[in-house]
Amino acid sequence: MILIITALLFAILVAADLLTKGLICPALQADGPMSFIPGIFRFEYTENSGMAWGWLQGKTLILTIFTVIACALIVYFIIAKRKSMPALIRTALTLILAGAVGNLFDRIFLGYVRDFIVFDFWDTFPTFNFADACVTVGAVLLFVGLILTKKGREFFKSLDSDKKSDKKKKTETGAEAPENGTEAQREKEE
Repeated sequence: MILIITALLFAILVAADLLTKGLICPALQADGPMSFIPGIFRFEYTENSGMAWGWLQGKTLILTIFTVIACALIVYFIIAKRKSMPALIRTALTLILAGAVGNLFDRIFLGYVRDFIVFDFWDTFPTFNFADACVTVGAVLLFVGLILTKKGREFFKSLDSDKKSDKKKKTETGAEAPENGTEAQREKEE
């Protein structure tokens, strides 16, 4: 049931991103910028072939590959840890995943990301979209969930103890070679 709710949230967020881009961007291309809340933010269409603040402009292939790998890792992590993962962390990762997929869709099918939200009060802040907002809110929630909540800190600690437990099991079953290859030889000689 957890995965169904997570998948539903993911689908709603991706659909909202694609819908806002599909409805707002053509209107902005035809009519130009539109003030939404004067002095706070406006809608203005831009095509971004990189990341926020102009990083990696024109590096669509690199960004696409990185995004596909990151999405695969997030999906794997959500599935693998679904029973022990706190809801806040799962929600945060779902937001990040949905935002990444929303922008990935643009990169794959258009070669750039459609951005259209501009803060009027912050000149240096990049133009962004709903997917970017999902990634940002998800990152903040992930930080809050892992660092500032007891369940999150316990979950984070359990990841490290899971890794140590897996390493110990491998060593006990002989699946992992001793750190020093000559150690086994010394034990035989004694």
